[in-house]
Amino acid sequence: MIRARFMLMEECMRHVGLDFRFPAVEPVTDLRNVDLLGWLDPGQAAESGYLGKGRNPDEMTGIPSYSVTDDEFYVLYGKVRRYHGRTVPPGGCMAKADALLNRGAGGVTPADAGKRFDDDEVPRYVDSAADLAVKDPRIAAAEREWSDCMRSEGFDYRSTVHAVGDRRWAATVNDDSIGHTPKPRGTRAEIDTAVADAGCREETGYSDVRRKVYVEAENRIIGQSRARLHVIRSLNQARLANSAKVLDGRLTLSW
Repeated sequence: MIRARFMLMEECMRHVGLDFRFPAVEPVTDLRNVDLLGWLDPGQAAESGYLGKGRNPDEMTGIPSYSVTDDEFYVLYGKVRRYHGRTVPPGGCMAKADALLNRGAGGVTPADAGKRFDDDEVPRYVDSAADLAVKDPRIAAAEREWSDCMRSEGFDYRSTVHAVGDRRWAATVNDDSIGHTPKPRGTRAEIDTAVADAGCREETGYSDVRRKVYVEAENRIIGQSRARLHVIRSLNQARLANSAKVLDGRLTLSW
């Protein structure tokens, strides 16, 4: 869908006189939702403590970072009506591309079908569910049980956050200052703490509790937002179907 969207926006920009190319779209490889479970890989803990593999936005979205000039931005987002004498579509090339991909979505108002994608809409529902979940007393109880387990192993932390954020290895604002020597990572102290941490999360069922609480919170948000989520599903179904047509040349922009 992103590839088709980029193709349409490039076509639109060429129509108004800008030869802009979006970067190639890559598969999404980041398992970002695993963070909600609070799971710590025992293998990683034993090898490097809390220092995991680096993560970047490309892995989370599949879209490599790119930049645009002022003119390209104005045309993409419809900040100008004309560019070098050529008419810019209302809402810009992004809105024109999205309107074509939205075509045929059932049960969707013209206003929804004609506006730009809101890429942050679904993540906002995830955030709302997370806000509900962290207030659930079962989460606090799981942290206390984990803390008791850690204490039995000789480590005194109130919560998993405090263990991961121990100043002996966690980066702080001061660590980014010029001339500051980075903290050593993967030390014996960090590895020993992380290994005990991973073991206590497993022993106390920490991630299982979080999964149960987060699933319940997400279902509550789904129940409260069902009508809007039906619209999003209908739009996504249309976008997927139309994207296939764009990619094989059966659907193009009209002027």
